[in-house]
Amino acid sequence: MLDIGWTEILVITVVALFIVGPKDIPKALRTVGIWIGKLKSLSREFQNTVEDAVRDSELDEVKKQIESAKTDFTKGMSETIDSEGELTEMLRGVDVVDKDKKQSAWPIPLNKDDEPEKNISEKSNIENKTDTPKEENKNLNKDNSTT
Repeated sequence: MLDIGWTEILVITVVALFIVGPKDIPKALRTVGIWIGKLKSLSREFQNTVEDAVRDSELDEVKKQIESAKTDFTKGMSETIDSEGELTEMLRGVDVVDKDKKQSAWPIPLNKDDEPEKNISEKSNIENKTDTPKEENKNLNKDNSTT
């Protein structure tokens, strides 16, 4: 704090005892304590202000270094990837696809035999046919007798 040792504090106390007197020493010590507290808070505020200024200046320097490294990196990458500008020229000629376009190709035309309603109805008839084993035997017997 103020680099005061015990012996120096003892000397100050004895001198204060003679000057102030034994009656007023508690008031004097209280006043000295208040002043020391104020000095400490002022020194703490000053130190925090200086640290903030240093931190801000360092952050600004670091930010500038990062930005310069970023621009150097992007320049280097663009030169490495597209050194002659061919890729950029190719991309300029490409049309932008509209999001509103719903279909990119024409639908495949159906043949005359491929009528959707007809195919669906035939499939449903095939699926609905359920012959029991007895009916299958009768159908087989009919087929054998006719031949």
